[in-house]
Amino acid sequence: MFSAEYADRMSKAIFVNPAELPVESRSVGNKTVVNWWTLLGNGDEAGAVMGIAEIPVDAHRPSRGHLHPQAETYVILSGVAEMHINDEPPRVMHANEVVHIPGGTEHIALNGSSTEPLRLLYVFSGINSFDEVEYEFPPGA
Repeated sequence: MFSAEYADRMSKAIFVNPAELPVESRSVGNKTVVNWWTLLGNGDEAGAVMGIAEIPVDAHRPSRGHLHPQAETYVILSGVAEMHINDEPPRVMHANEVVHIPGGTEHIALNGSSTEPLRLLYVFSGINSFDEVEYEFPPGA
């Protein structure tokens, strides 16, 4: 049985407008790799970290991806994703397609379009803060 305090906290809806959030960015040199907006996971106790990532048309294209112990799911919102998972051949993904990436798996989503940004929704479940995601960037990432 849940405590009344827990039940009350879990019954509160969380509304987020990405336009009202700060943009975060990762760059290499003077070239953007990715911009993102953290929708859930700023200590809001949603039980998930969720955000929107955008990879510009002219983004830097790292030769390696990144990894973390947490599993991650991507939902392609718009554009074309060139998904690289470990050493497998890249897979092209389009809007409304989903990939679930197990924890500890090297991965990267690159923009596969020369005309529009790639936008995707990312989700980590079972954590409450983006700070809990332990990123590792292999050489060349």
